[in-house]
Formats: sequence, structure tokens, C-alpha cells
Amino acid sequence: MKKINKEKIKTWFVTGASSGVGHELCKQLLEKNYNVIAVARRIPDFKHENALCLSCDVTNPDSIKDAINKGIERFGKIDVLSNNAGISTSVIFEEETLDRMKNVMGVNFFGTYNVIQAILPHFRKNKNGTIINNTSMHGLAPRKYGTAYCSSKHAIEGLSSVLRLETQEFCRVITVELGYFPGTGIGRDVSAGSKKTKIPEYVNIPSYWVPIKYNYTNILPRAISCIINETEKELPRRRIILGRDALSKVHFEIKNLKEDLEYAKHNFAHCTPRKKIKNHIAYLNYFKYKILKNIVWGNTRERYKLKQKNFFQKAMIG
Repeated sequence: MKKINKEKIKTWFVTGASSGVGHELCKQLLEKNYNVIAVARRIPDFKHENALCLSCDVTNPDSIKDAINKGIERFGKIDVLSNNAGISTSVIFEEETLDRMKNVMGVNFFGTYNVIQAILPHFRKNKNGTIINNTSMHGLAPRKYGTAYCSSKHAIEGLSSVLRLETQEFCRVITVELGYFPGTGIGRDVSAGSKKTKIPEYVNIPSYWVPIKYNYTNILPRAISCIINETEKELPRRRIILGRDALSKVHFEIKNLKEDLEYAKHNFAHCTPRKKIKNHIAYLNYFKYKILKNIVWGNTRERYKLKQKNFFQKAMIG
């Protein structure tokens, strides 16, 4: 895979840089001699000539704009935005509170939204930008006690898909679906509260649809190295799924989606009936004539296939 010009990803703006994924990402970027604007509510502690460490509240648009302006003033431009700021909670839906729900959505989803909205005009002006959104495996697959967290991560997946479509002329958009990695802190759920249910109907439900055996350990530095390597490619993947648990859960979700799609093909096609084909005998005779003409005049096999495809599209769709 062809590597991108390093000048197009020279300066990174990394949120959630004081711990977990964001901290490890900044550490490895600085080792590779990238410029890093490391932001978090608690000022990150990187001691490096290429690092600019700032306090930034992603729920406060003014705080974000101030950090972005300081980063541009220091390094001249910003090339990559990596959104990692996030909190979690472990409460079943019936016992979740609106305040806690708003808090998690405010940091995870609207924090991501705020930073992207602030930096996107800069990317558009430079005709260059990369957005990396950390959605976790729970942006694609659920977990029990995940009402607020999974909802926020699914929302970021949707936002990322729209951005990828709308900004394709000047910006690359990547989502990172991480499994559970020790050192991220998300599993502790201390920032947004956690609670074991007392409602008996919920007590013994499994964590996921299929059992996941955690007889392994996902290694965070290796995952971060994969993210950087993929970003250095000229055409990176749309999604970077990392961790054995993430692979298992996402695979199961895709399997179910395919089954639903196949069911829809056979059972719900009547919702959009095909148009009746008029003069279908004439169509078939015309097609036979075109085959003979192709043989006589020696048209290439590729052109024949294309004509055949176009005919069946007309015949089946109308």
C-alpha cells in the first residue's frame, strides 16, 4: 500500500490525551517525530519539543476553538484529528437516569461533534485532513448495561459515515473499533457511575449474545501502532477493528445483518414490485441479434459482458 506524504499528516490534534488510548497515541507519535497537540481536561504531561499540551473541555466549544488556534499558531496547521475523549457507565436501561445519559452523550458524542465542527473549516481550507474517531467495538455491537455508552458510540459511527461521504473531496475519515484493552480505564466506569441491578429479570442476562472467552490479553501499544500505520497509508481502511473480542462481536453482528438481508430479499420484495416488461419477446429477439452481431464482428468478451449486463438490468428493472 502506497504511503501518504508525511507532510499531510505531520501535525496531530489528539483529545483524551491524558490517559488510555489518547496518551499512548501521543507517546508513539512523538517517538515518530510527529507534531502533537495533546489536549484533555487535565493537562497532559509530555516533555517533548514537538508536543503542545493544553487543557481542553470537549463539551465547551470556546475551549476547543482556543486549543485549535493555539495549535495552529504553534505548528502552522493541523493535519489529523484523533477523537478519544470518552466516559462510560454500566447501568441497565430501566435504571439509567436522564442526567447520566446526557453526561455520557455530552462527552462521547457531542464532544466528538464539537471538535470536528471546529476543525473542519481548517481542513477544508487546506484541502487536507484526516479524522480518526474512536468508537470502540460497542459502536457496532452492544453489551449489557450499555445504554448510554453504546448509544453514544453508535451515534459516532453514524456521524463518521456521513462525514466520510460529505468530506471526501478534502478529508479522510476513519473509525477505530477497539475491544477491551487494559490501560484504557473504560472498564472501570468510575467517571459516569455504575450500578448492579436489583431487578431479578436482568440479573443473569449474558454480557453479549454469544459467550466470549477472555483467555487472552489485548495489548494497547500494538493496537495504537496499527492505527498509526493505517493512517500513514494513502488510502486507509474505513474501519480499523482491533482486539480479538472486537473481531468476534463484530463478526457476529455482520452475520446477523446478512441473515436479515437474505430474509428481506425473499420475503419483502413485494414491497417494491418490478415493473412489467413490455414486448419481452422483442427484447429477447433483439438480444439474440446482438449476440450474433458480436460474434460476426468480433467484439471483445468484455464488451459482450457489459452489453449482457445492461440488457438484464433493463429486462429485470424496466
